[in-house]
Amino acid sequence: MKKALDVLSNDILQFFIGLAMMVAGGYLFMNNVTVTAGNFFETTLFGRRMNGIVFVPLIASLVFLFFKYNVVSKLCVSLSLVLILANVISNMTLYWRPVTLFATVVIFVLLFGGLGLVLKCIFVNPNGKHGKNYKEVDKENDQ
Repeated sequence: MKKALDVLSNDILQFFIGLAMMVAGGYLFMNNVTVTAGNFFETTLFGRRMNGIVFVPLIASLVFLFFKYNVVSKLCVSLSLVLILANVISNMTLYWRPVTLFATVVIFVLLFGGLGLVLKCIFVNPNGKHGKNYKEVDKENDQ
């Protein structure tokens, strides 16, 4: 029994178990979500439709980039691309497919339990001590 516990305390093994749990939970989660796009680039501003008006800042900043190549023009192009990306994301609609409560709990336990194991292994104390009092234990060992 003690040998089995020693094997499970191995951080590398826990990392790969957590990674496998995350992959399985992510796969099941993505199989149960349907993504649809609304009216593409048709958001409203004060009741008016903005069909493609998000491209105007990009075109203007590209013209500015070709005439005057500096940091401000690069920043304008970057912000224009972020605006287009935000517009695409805001027009997405996500639907969760109806599944049983048990399946939903299994999916989220796999996803977030695996994430917890991976993060625990990444942020472990190099001395192998866990918990809030590991600094006090290290001070005792130094003396």
